Amino acid sequence: MAEFQELIKNFDRIRDYMRQFYIYGFKVRGDYDDKSGRTYDNERRRIEGWMAGYMKSDYGSKGKQVYIDVDSKRISQNPLYKAWKSKSVTDNDILLHFFLADLLLEYPEGMTAGEMSDRISEAYGVVFDSQTVRNKLKEYEALGMFRSRKDGKRLIYQMAPSLPAEGTPLWPRILEAVSFFQGEAPLGVVGSTILDREDEENRFFQFKHLFLVHTLEDGILLKLLEAIRDQVSIRAENKSSRTGRVSQIQGVPLKILVSSRTGRRYLCLYLPELHRFNTMRLDNVRWVETLEVCEEYGHLAQKLERNLDRCWGVSFGSRTSRQEELCLKLWIDEEREPYVLGRLYREGRGGQVIRIRPNEFLYTGVFFDTNEMLSWVKSFTGRILDIQGSNQSAVAKVVRDWETMYEMYCSGENAHEEGSRNGTV
Repeated sequence: MAEFQELIKNFDRIRDYMRQFYIYGFKVRGDYDDKSGRTYDNERRRIEGWMAGYMKSDYGSKGKQVYIDVDSKRISQNPLYKAWKSKSVTDNDILLHFFLADLLLEYPEGMTAGEMSDRISEAYGVVFDSQTVRNKLKEYEALGMFRSRKDGKRLIYQMAPSLPAEGTPLWPRILEAVSFFQGEAPLGVVGSTILDREDEENRFFQFKHLFLVHTLEDGILLKLLEAIRDQVSIRAENKSSRTGRVSQIQGVPLKILVSSRTGRRYLCLYLPELHRFNTMRLDNVRWVETLEVCEEYGHLAQKLERNLDRCWGVSFGSRTSRQEELCLKLWIDEEREPYVLGRLYREGRGGQVIRIRPNEFLYTGVFFDTNEMLSWVKSFTGRILDIQGSNQSAVAKVVRDWETMYEMYCSGENAHEEGSRNGTV
């Protein structure tokens, strides 16, 4: 039996478990049926090693429930970053890490891969072929630790210089900015790693609302951002969070959309086979593969910008649907509730607001999917006099919800009970 290892080589194996421990803390061992029970035990133990102090458990009717308990208001740094810093390495990786750094500090003028291979053998008594050393040097050069220069036919490697501000009075201020970045920005694990390198912690910022779990998909996000930068097509595997169905999608990535309400992130891409735009939830994407350069990228990006004005959220409608119109007639007290009218103008996303008469307003908008508007429409409950729309099912849905609310809170029985409590009939 293979020995249990806390470190992990492939982060994709652990991502779903961490997400479910964080979001679905009510699940028990038997609910994780995608893998064997032994796999669940190993991954749970690995996560417990990373998340000591944040892993909790309860016992319910179905058994032991394990979950990650994090209060964003009480932490200085996202603890889920630890997962990204727990990559397994081989013995040779560890040896070369220290050997190469030691040699280049000793010889600041630099050395070739062959020279370092010979010097490692002489100084440390460990033999590495020059190609292995060269591959590790290239890897560290890509990471910014080393740099190379040509000297005739020789390729010489040196330690990369320190950051320009490092060691200057400006450096502490930069670390303050990094402290903010690691908590607020996408790919914040980079900022967290910089703080680790400087043996510093975030001492300046506390965030009330953080979508901590998003760090689990930052690896996917990085690949997508690189594909957008390089204007290439991608192939991605998507697993529906609702049905569990796994599918592969090929298209041109154009933009990352972020919900201001839920914080959830989406990839907006163009599907050539269907000749339409579509969106994918980033937390449903399992892997991404980059393909060839898209020659029409600029044209598609412009086309997307023209279409985004008709997106209420992230939906571009169904394959067959056209744009949908929604019309609201509202009563708003202009004197006492100007802030409500301000919301209508501010949050209407391009919809037209017309003042019909004092305190009566008409809002009309045309969007791809008016279903996405319903939660916003409901926020004006009590002020809506009439609602009409081309998507009859969406209109019927919100009207049904209002009727249900009326039955619950405004029916004769409930009104009588309320009156009795107040001493009236």
